[in-house]
Order: sequence, then C-alpha cells, then structure tokens
Amino acid sequence: MLVFMDFIVFIALLIILIFSGIITTRTLSVISSYLKLGHFGGGFIIMAIATGIPELIVGLTAALTGVPQLSLGDVIGSNIINLSLVMGIAVIISGNVHFKENAIKKSTVYLFFLSFLPVVLALDQNLSRVDGFILLSTYVIYLMIIIRGRDSESEEEVGYREFIKSSLFFSVGVIALVLSARYLVEYTTIIASEMNISILVIGVFLLSFGTSIPELVFETISLLHGYKLLAVGDLMGSTVANSTLIIGLVAILSPISISNFGLFQMVALFFAVILLIFTLFIKSKKGVTRFRALILIGVYVLFLITTQYTLFI
Repeated sequence: MLVFMDFIVFIALLIILIFSGIITTRTLSVISSYLKLGHFGGGFIIMAIATGIPELIVGLTAALTGVPQLSLGDVIGSNIINLSLVMGIAVIISGNVHFKENAIKKSTVYLFFLSFLPVVLALDQNLSRVDGFILLSTYVIYLMIIIRGRDSESEEEVGYREFIKSSLFFSVGVIALVLSARYLVEYTTIIASEMNISILVIGVFLLSFGTSIPELVFETISLLHGYKLLAVGDLMGSTVANSTLIIGLVAILSPISISNFGLFQMVALFFAVILLIFTLFIKSKKGVTRFRALILIGVYVLFLITTQYTLFI
C-alpha cells in the first residue's frame, strides 16, 4: 500500500515536471523576444542560470562549510551528464537536430575553452582565489559577447504586459521544475529502497541522473516544440556557467585543493572527450542524429562504469 501511494506521488510529480517544462519553454521564448536576446541568448543566459541554481547553492554551501572540492566534482559531473546523457536522451525522444546558425557553431569553440578552463587551472591541484577571479571574469566577458552578438533570428513583437505575465509564469515554472525534480528523485529513492534496490544502484543511476532532470525536461520539450536554440543555449549556458561562474565564486570564497588527483585526471579526460564529441556533432552538417545521441549516451555509460570501477579497486 505504501509503495502504491509513493507511485501515485511519483506520477503526480512527473506530471508537474512535464507541465512546468512546457511553461518555462513557452514563456522563455516570449521573454527572449522582448529582451531581444534571441532564443539562443535566452537559453544561454536566463534558463542556464535558472536551472543552475541547485549547483550554485551546492557550491556556495560547500565553500562556506569548508569542502569546496565537493562543488568542483558536482560541476564537472553535471557538465558531463548535460552534454552526453541529457543531450542524448533529448535527441532520441525529439528526433535529429542540426544547426545552420553560425553563432551556434562559433559558440562551441568558446564552450570548449571556457568549460575546460577550470580543469587547466587546477592542474597544479589547486584553484586559488586568483583562479576564481579569472573564471568569473571570463564568464562576464563571454556574457557580454553573447549579448552583443545575439543571433539574428526574427523576433516576434511582444508587449510589456505579455512580458511581465510571461516572466511571472516563467518564475513559477522554474520553481516547479526544480522542486518537482528534487522530490521526484527523493520519491524514486524511496520506491527503490522499498523494492530492495541497493543503495549503490540508487546513487549511481538515480541520484546522479536526477540532478539533471530539469535540463532534460527543458531540452526535450524545447526540441519537440522546435525551439532548438533555446535547448542548445541552455545546455551550453549551463556548462559554461557551471565551469566559470559557479566554480569561480566557490574558489573566491574558499580555494579548492584536489586530494584525489588521479581520479580528477580521469574525470577531466572524459570531460574533454565528451566536450570534443559534442562540439564536433554540433558543428557538423548532420548535427546530432539519434545514432550520434546513442554515442553520447554510450560515452556517459563508459564514464560511469570506469569511475565506479576506479573507486572500488
């Protein structure tokens, strides 16, 4: 009976999650048009920061409690999941996606550099306050580049009232998206425990995936509704914001020292590979096909197996 009730709550949360994803997608399109950001700019700046709030809270909490290394792991892990698993599943569900826009293809170069910058700065096994300022500065500079060079897609005329209305609904949608995802993970864990599924399986397959549910829902719904620039803007924006804004703030508050450098190197290597594959797919004429999406997911599964094996040997 208890499991049945948990399933009911699970389904209800899933419905809320999907509807909140639809709301955020549609309202963000209106907001982006009103602010003249374009769909890519709206996804990159607004949605990326909105969905990155959990990582930001984790990062600041980790810094203030003296364990900033936790934030570095959380950020790199989130980036790996977003660029491989999230993108892969979203494309498999919605169908092949390709990008003709030069702005997107140019942005992939910045994506690779900015996302991997904290890894390069951490090669001395430390991210100092100076490193933090460097990361924060690069984020601000690139944000200015995005705003100044926003895509030239045709913008629909949006009135002030519609903008305010959409902003309110967007805020509600994001809150519902993040909270429903959080509790969905919680109830999934409860159900798994009641069904005697091991804690290891819960941690590896449910919790790590669960933290990226907001991005997955938003990306999938955006692609299904034809807002591919919103989707890729959010993915790329989240990755860049995680790597520069969040890690930068954490390092400024509390410098990060890397204890298990061997594991860090392996994770960084996988991150570089996934970044490279994602960049090549986005820049190619075919874009991200369902087959290529399976490759992204396959690389993530390989990463998961390798890291778990490394931890237990």
